[in-house]
Order: sequence, then C-alpha cells, then structure tokens
Amino acid sequence: MNPLTYVPRLVTALPPVEAGGRTLKAYAMFADPERNRELPEPGWLRRHAASVLDEPLQEEDHPAGFLILHRGAQADYLLVSQWYDADMLRHRVRGAVTGADGETVFAPLAQRDLVACVWELEIIKFERDAWVNTVLAQGTLDQATLDAYLGTTFSGWV
Repeated sequence: MNPLTYVPRLVTALPPVEAGGRTLKAYAMFADPERNRELPEPGWLRRHAASVLDEPLQEEDHPAGFLILHRGAQADYLLVSQWYDADMLRHRVRGAVTGADGETVFAPLAQRDLVACVWELEIIKFERDAWVNTVLAQGTLDQATLDAYLGTTFSGWV
C-alpha cells in the first residue's frame, strides 16, 4: 500500500507517438527524479501504446489523445487516453509486468476500476484544459486545431 504522503513528481513531455491510427501526446512521469534520464525509446513507447490500443478507431473516436508512462515508486504504469465524441475521454490503465521472454509488457490491472493516481490526474486535467481551449473553443477539429492541441504540452513538477 502507498504511504499517505505527497511528494511532487517530475513530468517530461516526449515527442508524440503514432499508434493504432492515433496521434498521442506522450509524457514520462517519475516518482524518483533521478530516473528522469531513463526516457523511453520512441519505438518502445509506440509498440506498448499500440498494444493497449488494440481496437481500430471507432466512428466517434478522434485520432488524438495522450499517454502517460509513470515510473512509480512501486511499479510502472502506462495510461493511454483518446478523445471520443466531442468531449469525452476513453481511458486505459495498464501495469508493467515481465513477460515469459523477460521483456516488459503492460497488462490490465487486477483492480480494473482504478483510473489514475493524484499525480496522473494533474496531467489528465492539463489535457482536459488543452482539449477545451484548442478544440472545443474553436468548435471544430481540423488540422489547425489538431496541431494546436498536439502542440500544447506540459513539463514540470506535479
């Protein structure tokens, strides 16, 4: 069980990831700021994001979203979110496990109703505000608003 304490965590914006017909803004978050040099390789992150987004885009899906790779104190997590309809978010949470071949894979959590931790919620809130300000406030999702959304990222402490 996690301790009832709050220590800020470092978040680094990464280049966008193309996975499953979607463009995802990418973030790495670190419980231990000394690990902030352990940024994932783009191909590694793309492969794992694609494994989470194993369904094709649906009619109401937008081809944009974000992911958070959280290097936590006790485990690593991958959260993948995509915008749906006008103002809703599809959200998937996976935990890192070691596969039979010794490689890291991200599997559904045993507690499937978990959404996010307090640190991840800060990024989700940032992304909510970015979607509202760059897409919904314009009333359209064209290339200009999509580019504005994808260009609005966060790096810093949460």
